[in-house]
Amino acid sequence: MYRAPLPRTKPESPLPDAVFTGWIEAGGRRTEVTGWRGMVGHNWGSEHAERWVWLHAVGFAEAPGAWLDVAMGRVRIGGRTTPWVANGAVALDGARLRVGGLGRVRSTRVDARPGALEAVVGGAAATIRVSVAAPLAQTVAFVYADPGGGEHHALNCSIAEVRLRVERPGRPPVELATAFGGAYELGVRETDHGVPVQPFPDP
Repeated sequence: MYRAPLPRTKPESPLPDAVFTGWIEAGGRRTEVTGWRGMVGHNWGSEHAERWVWLHAVGFAEAPGAWLDVAMGRVRIGGRTTPWVANGAVALDGARLRVGGLGRVRSTRVDARPGALEAVVGGAAATIRVSVAAPLAQTVAFVYADPGGGEHHALNCSIAEVRLRVERPGRPPVELATAFGGAYELGVRETDHGVPVQPFPDP
């Protein structure tokens, strides 16, 4: 993956469902952390996607052990922007179900905008339909420098509401919801998204 020229952006989630214990200090205030759920992700490459979504969700009331981790992107190739491509997985009933992939472009539909997401991502084992509400007042924006020059704005809400429908062949669909367990990040070129940009440059 490090040597491959494509994809130019390479996200990975070695620990899509982790538990954290320790402490966080910000603004002179220390907060103890015990048993907080989260994830460990890694993103690298020579070029960011033209537009991207990263979505992670836990804390579903109907299935406490379930999680969702998916990256969606549109990339520029030869001066043109591709349709949305998605890759990720949903864990449900003790099984990890992969969704997306290059062969699933036609089954991926994404409407991603600041504050909200509606998406359908197909897969051999499952199709997911996801709806996200991420109020702009609970979203932060920061500059995300492009390796080759230029920049994106990354809009991130880490307490988003996520509603998820998981459809599996031969089984009834499962509806899941979390009121604040979602992390929704939207990467954009435009700067008129309405979210104040944090004063932390990305060299």
